[in-house]
Amino acid sequence: MRALIVDDEALARGRLRRLLDGIGGVEVVAEAGNAVEAREAMRTVPDLVFLDIEMPGEDGVRLAHRLREADPPPAIIYTTAHTDRALAASETAPAGYLLKPIEAESLRAAIDRAARPTRCQQAERPTLSVRLGREALCLGAEHLVAALAEDKATRLYFLDPADGRRREAWIEASLNELEARFERCLLRLHRNSLANPRHLVSVTHEGGLHHGHLRHLDTPLTISRRAWRTVRAAFEGSEPGP
Repeated sequence: MRALIVDDEALARGRLRRLLDGIGGVEVVAEAGNAVEAREAMRTVPDLVFLDIEMPGEDGVRLAHRLREADPPPAIIYTTAHTDRALAASETAPAGYLLKPIEAESLRAAIDRAARPTRCQQAERPTLSVRLGREALCLGAEHLVAALAEDKATRLYFLDPADGRRREAWIEASLNELEARFERCLLRLHRNSLANPRHLVSVTHEGGLHHGHLRHLDTPLTISRRAWRTVRAAFEGSEPGP
């Protein structure tokens, strides 16, 4: 992969270049210290951009929005010492989010995800960035299993894009926000839960309540009476009746 490194600190650019040399598979074709230099360096047509967020002038998030207009757009991996910009950065559907000092293992994992031909940043579809430790995963609707509202936060269950393992994370997005973003991809089961109907394998009735059983989820989810008609239609593959 051809890579562009964008960081206003020369020492940070040098350290990242050395890490990339040790990993292999990535050719650094250009470096830039700010957004102006980065746009000029884009003439090299990189496949991947390592992008610092906090820079003088135009910051990395604004620059990333511009980079997504390229045809084809490069994969973007944010490199930053700050943890408070992840939510804004997620709007650009990055392939990764690495915290400085960058570790070789996290860098390698982010590069592997960026190299996938179906990477989120090239797809015209809704995505969600979820941060796990030092990196961020870019999820499409096919990766989502369920979302539960708990204690004024949202617990998301999803499949890792790299290996398909079920994982979970706390996210800031509310169920309403997820429902709006992934319209027709997530099904409302209850006021406190959403589920991906692709993973709905059975519905049971017990104690006067319906429960949905999903792949990759150990505990069945309660289906409210208000949602039951829509859930049944989705499970049976039909349109909800009157």
